[in-house]
Amino acid sequence: MACVKVYLCSSPEESVVERRLLRQRVFPRLREYCRCTYGVEFRGIDPYEAAQPKNWPTQKERLQILEDCRKNSLGPFFVGLVGEQYGDACLPEQIEASEFQHVLKVCQQMGLRTDILERCYQKDENAIPPSFCMLNPAGHFKPPGVQQKNPNEENNWCEVLPEVRRILHDVVTQCVQEGIMTHEKALKYFRSALENDIRYAYEDHCSEDIARCLCYVHKITIPRKAIGLPPEKQAQLHQLTQLRENFLPSMVAFHKALVYSTTTKCNHLQGYTPEMRLNFAVGLSEQLHTDLKRLIDSAVSNERAVTIDEFGQKGLCRIFSSLYRIERGEVERVKSYLEGKITKFPFILNGRPCSGKTVLLAHCASQASVWLKNLDPEIIVYFIDVNNSLRQLLKDICKGVDSSSTCVNNIFQLKENFKRLLTARSPSKNPLVLIIDGLDQLPKTDGQLDLTLLPESLAPNVKLLISINVNRPDLLATLKKYYPDSTVFCELQEVKSKSCSQLLTTLLQESNRKITSGQQMYVNQAFKKCSVPLYVELLHRQAIHWKSEFEITENSLVQEVHNNIALMFDHLEKKHGKAVVSKALSYLTLARYGITAAELTDVLSCDDKVLASFLPPGDSVPLTVRVPEVFVESLLSDLKGFLVLRNILGSQTLFWVSRHFPLVICKRYLCSEETSQKIHQVLSDYFSGCWASGTAKPLIINEDMKMPSSSDAPQNINIDRQVPSQPWIFSPPFFISTAKTPSARTHPNLRKLHILPFHLLKSGRIEELGNQMISQEYPQAMLQAELADELFLWLERTSQLVFPKKLQLLHIILRSSACLLRNNPADLPTVLQAKLIPFLNVFPALEECANQPRSEGMIPKNAVYTVLPPIPAVPYTHCTPQESTASRIIQSTGSSCGTVVVVLENGAAWVCNGGIFEGFKLAQSSKLHFTNVSSSGNIFLLSTHCGKLVLWDAGVNTQPQEIQTQNRENTILGGVLVSNDKLFVWWRGQNIVNVFVDREEQTELHCTYDITCVTCSGEGDIIYCGQKEGSVTIFDWSNGQLLATFTCPKDMPLIDMILSKGDGMITCVDQAGNVFAWNLEIITEPVLICENHCTTQGKVLNIDYKGDNVLLICKKKQMQLIDIHQTDVLDQFNPPKGKTFKKAIMDHNSSFILALLCNCPFLLVWNCASGQCVLSLDTANCQAVKLLKCGVTYLAAITSVSVLIWDMDLITASALAPKSGKRVEMVAVGSHGESCYSLDGSKLIWKWGVSSGKVEGRFLHQGSVESMSVSGDGNYLVSIATGDIYVWETSSGENTFRISNSQAYKVLITPKGNSGVALSETGPSRVWKLQNGHGICSIHLHLRNASISPESTFLLGLHSGDLLAVSLWSGNVSKRFSCSDRSDVVAFHSLLDHPDYVIVSSASGDVYSWRLTEDTICHQFQLPDSSLCQPEIFRLSSDGGYAILSISESTINILDFSNSKLCSLRTEGPVLQQYASVGVFGQYVVYICFSSLVCQNISCDLHEKPMLVAIRLTDGETVGRFYLCKNPSTLTVSEDFFVYVGFQDGSVGVYAVNNTKIDKSNCKEDVQNPTLVCPLDEQLIWSPLEKPNLTWLELPLQLY
Repeated sequence: MACVKVYLCSSPEESVVERRLLRQRVFPRLREYCRCTYGVEFRGIDPYEAAQPKNWPTQKERLQILEDCRKNSLGPFFVGLVGEQYGDACLPEQIEASEFQHVLKVCQQMGLRTDILERCYQKDENAIPPSFCMLNPAGHFKPPGVQQKNPNEENNWCEVLPEVRRILHDVVTQCVQEGIMTHEKALKYFRSALENDIRYAYEDHCSEDIARCLCYVHKITIPRKAIGLPPEKQAQLHQLTQLRENFLPSMVAFHKALVYSTTTKCNHLQGYTPEMRLNFAVGLSEQLHTDLKRLIDSAVSNERAVTIDEFGQKGLCRIFSSLYRIERGEVERVKSYLEGKITKFPFILNGRPCSGKTVLLAHCASQASVWLKNLDPEIIVYFIDVNNSLRQLLKDICKGVDSSSTCVNNIFQLKENFKRLLTARSPSKNPLVLIIDGLDQLPKTDGQLDLTLLPESLAPNVKLLISINVNRPDLLATLKKYYPDSTVFCELQEVKSKSCSQLLTTLLQESNRKITSGQQMYVNQAFKKCSVPLYVELLHRQAIHWKSEFEITENSLVQEVHNNIALMFDHLEKKHGKAVVSKALSYLTLARYGITAAELTDVLSCDDKVLASFLPPGDSVPLTVRVPEVFVESLLSDLKGFLVLRNILGSQTLFWVSRHFPLVICKRYLCSEETSQKIHQVLSDYFSGCWASGTAKPLIINEDMKMPSSSDAPQNINIDRQVPSQPWIFSPPFFISTAKTPSARTHPNLRKLHILPFHLLKSGRIEELGNQMISQEYPQAMLQAELADELFLWLERTSQLVFPKKLQLLHIILRSSACLLRNNPADLPTVLQAKLIPFLNVFPALEECANQPRSEGMIPKNAVYTVLPPIPAVPYTHCTPQESTASRIIQSTGSSCGTVVVVLENGAAWVCNGGIFEGFKLAQSSKLHFTNVSSSGNIFLLSTHCGKLVLWDAGVNTQPQEIQTQNRENTILGGVLVSNDKLFVWWRGQNIVNVFVDREEQTELHCTYDITCVTCSGEGDIIYCGQKEGSVTIFDWSNGQLLATFTCPKDMPLIDMILSKGDGMITCVDQAGNVFAWNLEIITEPVLICENHCTTQGKVLNIDYKGDNVLLICKKKQMQLIDIHQTDVLDQFNPPKGKTFKKAIMDHNSSFILALLCNCPFLLVWNCASGQCVLSLDTANCQAVKLLKCGVTYLAAITSVSVLIWDMDLITASALAPKSGKRVEMVAVGSHGESCYSLDGSKLIWKWGVSSGKVEGRFLHQGSVESMSVSGDGNYLVSIATGDIYVWETSSGENTFRISNSQAYKVLITPKGNSGVALSETGPSRVWKLQNGHGICSIHLHLRNASISPESTFLLGLHSGDLLAVSLWSGNVSKRFSCSDRSDVVAFHSLLDHPDYVIVSSASGDVYSWRLTEDTICHQFQLPDSSLCQPEIFRLSSDGGYAILSISESTINILDFSNSKLCSLRTEGPVLQQYASVGVFGQYVVYICFSSLVCQNISCDLHEKPMLVAIRLTDGETVGRFYLCKNPSTLTVSEDFFVYVGFQDGSVGVYAVNNTKIDKSNCKEDVQNPTLVCPLDEQLIWSPLEKPNLTWLELPLQLY
């Protein structure tokens, strides 16, 4: 981020109070304001912040800081405080030799002492021009804790300094009078630091720069006599008057400078009291805060928008190019390569470390546009450092070449895109020049560097330049082997020593320095030993301090670059203190993506060891202490040139220009892992914001800390370090947030998003990192910052360290919704509610992530949120090995920890894990050609075509190891069994078992027949070998004994054996499904105790056993559950019609069976207790060929090109979720909304507890339910099944009445709940009382679309084109509505808020209002033909304000009665017409539609499903949407803003439309997770009356 950098100028002794208030109150507030409002830093630099004057910066250092503020500050850069003290004259640090000689001569003539001047100034011939330099300038910065070699010298200097000032003042005055020196030259001897700073800020600058300065003049008037002042003080008063009365007013007059003047009048007795000073300081602080904020606002609003170079590659190129100072002959070779017309291969530049490869390529990149100016080339440069990865490299380059590649994140696809862009570039495009520096430096984050990512040949208009280190001969040899015909390999030659000497001379001249010929001789000798450009730069830093009398010897010049870097660090430690320098350099090196100067000050302030050096003397410790900003500026100034500013992620971060500095720092200061972790710990604390917002951090004092206080100082100190807050999202103040400018909107804290997870990981705070991942703020901020891919990588990486299943679920959900969240990050809470909340019963810890943050319990504004969520499809990991598209999967197996290893046709082995979507190649997979893989526990054993065995332990994730065994070429691995440190391996078609202990072969066991399966005892000493002829051989291999052999009766090949622990029994299963149980109490004499012969034809496909005595046997036509002790068949399951089983497994509780079927794109899940198929698992529209169980945690399905992995706990949760399994046809709800009811055409009506989140019961009927109604008070449920009417009390579930002979197809209940109307098409419709079932009257006319009036007086309905109102007491027609134009009435609707009105629509488009009580009609509208009412769609709001007339594909036509206009609402996609409804009080319309967005993500399922959308009718604004994870079948809207949706699978979801105007107490704020149903539990079913207890008889017509 940019930085507002303000230099605070003042007279130090006079402004102590003012400066302290500014540092403690104003500057922290301004920093928070700048960060939160504009995303920029603020730094206030007070050069006199140090307590001791000896630690103040020199004049040269001050002016350097001031100039840096002027050049780099965004907006204001200078604040001056001018009071009543002018200050002592600031003596010149360097005086030209001729001028100094004149001064000495006049001094002698005046009879003054010259020895003092000669002691203070010493001649230096190395200065240009030769000058006399001050030996020890006043205020030279020396940090606390650094002792002087001779403290007495420093004290003497302080005593001599006033005398020197006096002598120079008198002598220079005399020189001016005699004309020896001009007045302008003499001013430097008279001016104080205050005036020097002010004049430097204002003089010789444009009006724009002067407008960025603030100056406050404070005059204090005390009636006193002006006589008796010493001459020096009178001179200072004169200088101060000139400054205040002349110079500053002239700046105001000519440049409109911002200068404020205040006068304070004081009593001559009391003078200027401390209270008056404090009051002035407080007022000044508030005024300065206001003025600076105004200047900052103005500067940011006028700042031009610039394109952000995300990772600073362009800025780096400019920096490195500027360092090109020595002409290199290799530049011509690069130029020739770029200008060449036929260049099929990359230009490979290799050279020694520090040889200048990076600078050379940067220079060539800057010149390429000149060399190819007629071709207008596209130039992309990428400098690789430790922060990069292969993925990031490819992604950035592909994005730079082709912006459409930004959505690709798969490493394999990135490699393919990279090669395609370089080989298939269109000839019509401009030439592409791609430069990659430091390919050998690429971290191994994404695996070993694979040079196959480089194209074999380049397109004619593509030039690729790559640099590598000559210390990597293996990489160079590989490149030469990869490009055998290439002639563009270039080794960078060493620089000639003469060129180094010339460069040093140039650098010294730029610093106005030179060296003597004697010094030059030794320098030349040094360059002959080390002639690299970086060595020249380091030697220049030493040479600028050499005086002409400084003697150089052969031994005084340190050789090698690293030694000179260490020497520079030694000098820094002497100047600034070892503890401070070591920590500062460590933070600069380890901070990810560098660190800003403001952040460095903050981090040093948070470091106890550093801060202890800056505590003020004495025992009283202030509440707030920070490392002075000026100290950081001084340190950074000493590192200038080696530490440069780099724009990364929109921030100017400090960056080492050479990677050799971090190498030396790591070796010198970060030699242990513990030390590095402590640095990462402080950085992670800072970016987490735990010590921000006034939170005091304890100062932990160790014995090695030197504190400038007395020995009895308190050891427990809490100090506010004044570090800024670190929110995930910066939010401006309220009055700013409404602004239209982009800079005033919320913006993500990119620094924290990129840096905090990295440092949490490096500091070992893994659990804290995991908690960050599962908070909703972090994913929300990452998505808002357009860092979705980075978010997925962090979730994947963290899931391998902590909270694996939770983070894997979150990762899968977010990745499956990636394209949706990229387009609209604000939809994240909705996605999490839809797909995560239903699984909170499995992972309660994810509740914080799933539920939206609600301040003070308030529900979220303007949203649709879930109240009772249905279970969505089970999330899964879709892992595709990179090579599987070209080479299919032929073998696969899984481990107990959830890892799957697959072998491809090309012999490669790939590893897939749950939650990891890309997989990785097994390390030795590129060297060996694998043919088969088997597993046991977490151990994988892979065999090769040449008979080698490779073992890999997925539990510890070590490198694969080759096992030494006999050569078994052309043999196929049969299987592997692991027991402790023992490994048993057998081979297909052979009778041999190899036994390994600690991965070394111990023995070989031989059986009679070919071995088909092996099991062993718990200790692994006894093994059982099942064989092809049904035989089992038992070995005690450790003692070399064959214990027994027995044969199962059927003599068929055994496929598995189950050894029952503690029971002394083994169960054998042969390939026909026969089961045999043998007693092994006497192991040498096995006895067959029971057997079961399978009657189902066909071979066994697989078996599964979970240790609970239940065995699953799967065949094509049937699955059986068998008790392994009794060998009895417990249950059996058949496949769906026309399908056959392929494989089946059980969950770890043996409650469910998961089966893979042939030619079926999904897996089926059966409930073992009920025998019902309760769930289907999608396989991404691919035919799975194999099903794997990976321990008790994961289930994997293998297709020909990919691996799909499910979490078994999520499968169980989904299978246990309440649902009927049939399409919901209707959802009914009472006015209270505590419960809702669903029917699906079966004999059951389900009662759902909205507040409890569970199925409260089911109402059983003797026949299929056709219709139902719920009374307004929710006390009664009335249903119709096979002609009978059932009346239920909803609270008790009692069937109070069962009425036969009703002939009804639908029942209406009056709003008051007293009566019901049984509508019939074949007989009279009956009106009856709910309490006793007695009839009130019969209605003999059949009314279509009948409804009861709000007052429970009439039954309204259509008959013969008219609208009739039939009395519910007599059954007679009381009112009739007929259209005047004789057209038919097609739709009508009563008004709830005005019960005596009915809105009527005719076929001709006329809309009327009919008042029932007075039987009056009012013609309201004439609709156009394009908007005629659709009867099945017609809905009316309760107040009659709005009516839905019709729905086209993506438009809802609405009639606005209050404003007498016809409106069309554009929906977000095609509307499902049967799911449209209007909310209450005329505020909302709710509809279900499909998204119109085109999905770019093949794994995204939300775009394929409908979404529930709520629109506010008053302004047409979409207030919220909710993504439905299932296909809906019906929708109902209640009066309290709740939406009830029935789904195709028989489940029900309840959603709320947030209305800020309704009472919060009426809102169901808590989201209820669906209560899981145990498969063995009997659900509550309310039974009906066995026989009807009421019968309605058809009476003769005359009796009515």
